[in-house]
Amino acid sequence: MRQWLPIACLLLIVIAGAGFFLARVGVPNVVGSGQAHAEKTAVSTLRTLHWAQGLFRQGTFLDVDGNGVGEFGQMGQLAARDPVSSGEPLANTLLPAAGTRVTGEIFEMGGYCFRFDLPDDLHGRERRFVGFAWPRQLEAGRKLFCIDQDEQIYESTNPEGYAGCFDGGPPAGICPDGDPVAAGWKRWKNKTNKLSVGAVD
Repeated sequence: MRQWLPIACLLLIVIAGAGFFLARVGVPNVVGSGQAHAEKTAVSTLRTLHWAQGLFRQGTFLDVDGNGVGEFGQMGQLAARDPVSSGEPLANTLLPAAGTRVTGEIFEMGGYCFRFDLPDDLHGRERRFVGFAWPRQLEAGRKLFCIDQDEQIYESTNPEGYAGCFDGGPPAGICPDGDPVAAGWKRWKNKTNKLSVGAVD
């Protein structure tokens, strides 16, 4: 029995050391890696939503003022759930489908929540939109992202802690318009994109 005592002690030391390593290094790295993946996926999804809005407006599926120029749509319309100008929903969704859910005007995918903010006037809805992405839970992702009709993508460290798809989303109007530094935002990866999908005056 005594010959097993040193081996048992050694095993306890190894197990304790492994637990300490996981607690101090391993688990935070896994969590951080998961958050980084969720944030990267959120930006990719925003770009897909930008593309979807471009197709929607170009197809003139919504033309409330009847001037022949399409307007950007809400999430339920792009999801082929809510009616468009024809009185019927789109035949097919323009949103990613696998592992997603649309509730009201909120789209959920990959641990993030997404929504569109559209201008109140129809002229503006032919030209502008903002898409937001924020974490469903702060453990899943931390950053806040937005994209506009020109494919300008901005990110924030989300110091306010916006989280939750239905009661914790960012307020309208906080996506930068010209001076992201002053607004506490920065360009995502310092990229400047100019793929505009809005109508031109």
